[in-house]
Amino acid sequence: MALTKTSVVDSALDLLREAGLPGMSMRTLATRLGVQPSALYWHVPSKQALLTAVAERVLATMGPVGAAGSAAGELRAIGTALRAAVTGVPDGAEIVALGLAAGAVNPVAEVVEAACTRHGLGGRAAGLTTALTAYVLGLSLEEQTHHNLAVADPATPPVEFDARFSAGLEALLAGALA
Repeated sequence: MALTKTSVVDSALDLLREAGLPGMSMRTLATRLGVQPSALYWHVPSKQALLTAVAERVLATMGPVGAAGSAAGELRAIGTALRAAVTGVPDGAEIVALGLAAGAVNPVAEVVEAACTRHGLGGRAAGLTTALTAYVLGLSLEEQTHHNLAVADPATPPVEFDARFSAGLEALLAGALA
């Protein structure tokens, strides 16, 4: 297999799925790809750039979110799709937060803008994008951290994150669309 940026990102994502962020290093990734670590830097200038590309790949798994009958319905679907994408990868919320901070493209902005335009809320798109992204990443980070703690210590009390997510999302939407 020829080493390309796509193959590097693919392998990094596979490594993250197996070992999480603590197990992700450029040296480990290079070993997996059968190359010296320096070969990776022809395709990504730094580990941060690699994680930004991985974050964009994770965000791309959101898939299309169709139009709904209401702004709340569409924004709910966007939030749910974002949560599924970031929780689908171990430490995905942290990786996406790091990537967004480093300039990764956030597809949430585009779909929120389209939903707001359809429902006459165009002026609220930027604020809704920020609120929705921050809420989903924050709760997903807590969820993934709790999972990691529970793996390390099975006595960790369970938390019902699905119910918390739904309740928080409804509160956010009620306040944002009031």
